[in-house]
Amino acid sequence: MLDAIGPASSMSSRSLEPRPVGREDMIEAPVEMPLAVDLDGTLILTDMSALSAKRIFVRRPWMILGVLLDELAGRRAKWKQDLARRLVFDPAELAYHEAFLDWLTGEKARGRTLILATASDRAVAEVIGAHVGLFDDVMGSDGKINLRDRKKAEALIGRYGKKGFGYAGNSRHDIAVWEHAGQVIVVNPQRGLLDELGDSADLVFE
Repeated sequence: MLDAIGPASSMSSRSLEPRPVGREDMIEAPVEMPLAVDLDGTLILTDMSALSAKRIFVRRPWMILGVLLDELAGRRAKWKQDLARRLVFDPAELAYHEAFLDWLTGEKARGRTLILATASDRAVAEVIGAHVGLFDDVMGSDGKINLRDRKKAEALIGRYGKKGFGYAGNSRHDIAVWEHAGQVIVVNPQRGLLDELGDSADLVFE
């Protein structure tokens, strides 16, 4: 059984419906506006990089030094890729945010393009994306670029333009992306995040 931050049973206490808090015209965005979805803490209630490290270090403790050296050298995407190549996991055993997943299913049925956009290694994200079966594309860290914060924002702007995409995330690392998103969706928010976002959030999934 995979480790998860927060048990899957916590889904029962989560709201089954999103809480509209922002612009009325963005509560249901145009079908033509693609939606990028964060993975760790948003679609799933765990962090795949942390999970990878925990599982692999138990079996290969000698890798810890290399990961620490890469981290200190600013090569986070590299150690994520190194761990991803060795990680074996069953995506069905991860804890998903079920209410948000149900909503995404409805958006897909409306004809909306969904992109899984994560700082986790792309190889890991592709396994999860294939299991969920809703995403048209997967964007992730690639061994060179750690797709988080402004790097993720730049990648999405490069594809869809400023305000040309919606984005669903859960943490302060996502603020740089939301600043350029046409629809702001907050899922499983970090403590204090909603206060920081103020009126900019359109939908909130607690």
